[in-house]
Amino acid sequence: MNKLNKGLGNKRNQKNKRDDSYVAINRRRRKRNMIMIIIPIVAAVVAFGVSSTSLYSTQGPKPLVEHIHPHLTVTFDGTSTPVPSQIGIDSSLWKVHSLDQYGTPGFAPLHTHDASGTIHVESTANRNYTLGEFLDIWGGLDTNGKTVRASVDGKPVSDFRDIILRDGEQINLNVGR
Repeated sequence: MNKLNKGLGNKRNQKNKRDDSYVAINRRRRKRNMIMIIIPIVAAVVAFGVSSTSLYSTQGPKPLVEHIHPHLTVTFDGTSTPVPSQIGIDSSLWKVHSLDQYGTPGFAPLHTHDASGTIHVESTANRNYTLGEFLDIWGGLDTNGKTVRASVDGKPVSDFRDIILRDGEQINLNVGR
C-alpha cells in the first residue's frame, strides 16, 4: 500500500513542480508577451467598433432629398464632345470639392455615371445647383477665351454658368473660337 501511495505522491509532486528548463521559460515568456500584445489590440478594435457604431447611429448617412437628371450636350468647334463618365466620382474628374457636404460618400452631388451626358443631381440638401458648379467639379471643359452659346430646351441662355439644373431639361453648349 505504501508503494501505491508513494507512486501517486511522486506524480502529484511532478505536476506541481515547475519546469524551469530553457525551453519552458521561453515558452512562458512568449505566451506572456503575446497576451501583452493581443489585449491592447482587442481593446482598440472593440473601442473603434463601439465609437464608429455610435457615430453612425447618431449621424448616419444623410438621405437624398433631391434626385434629378438634366442632360448636357457639348459641341466644341462643331465637333460633338462627350461628357465623360465618372465626373464627380473618379478623383481625376473631380477637381472642385466645395459641394462635397451635399453629396454622399464617394460621390459629388453633381456627377455622371456614363458618357451619355446625363448629369445626376443627387443631393442631401434641397438647393439649386448650376451648370457652372458641375463644370467646376469636372474641371475638363476649357471655355476660357472662347465663345459659348448655350440653350436650354432649345431656348437661348445668355450666361451658361448660371443655368439652374432641372430634371429632364436638355442643355446644349456650343463652344467655339
